[in-house]
Amino acid sequence: MKPFLSNLTAAALIGLASPAFAQGSAHPEASMSPVEIVTAFGTALDAGDEAALVSLMATDVQIAESGGLERSLEEYRSHHMGADIEFAKAVETTIVDRKVYESEGLVTIMTEAVSKGTFRDKPVNSRLLETMVLQEFGGAWKIVHIHWSSASLAKNDEH
Repeated sequence: MKPFLSNLTAAALIGLASPAFAQGSAHPEASMSPVEIVTAFGTALDAGDEAALVSLMATDVQIAESGGLERSLEEYRSHHMGADIEFAKAVETTIVDRKVYESEGLVTIMTEAVSKGTFRDKPVNSRLLETMVLQEFGGAWKIVHIHWSSASLAKNDEH
């Protein structure tokens, strides 16, 4: 399922206000931090902006979800990207916590969130965990791995 970034958080506002966006750069992601990239990814899902999603991921990105693995950007585009966009537009998602683990040339960002709403005529009340690994390529960060997992919550359970 989709990560959870349907709320415009402070990080999203920072990402959208970055100089690259203000200048209308053809590659605004080139000057974005890893957290801004992750936030921009969620914003692009919410907006259904496939071009932005593509610009944020490496061509050999690996996406794990529901026990499956998509082994490239093209595989993701042809299989689940559309459904992830549809889900992002249908439910409201709130970030509960985000942790950033940095090392030389790699950053791992783990985000916990809760999604609520209706998707394909079914109620959604889920806890989500997203792990994204970003790698630096020539000064620009790209998403090289995404792992999404979710679990249903009891009606009033926020844990």
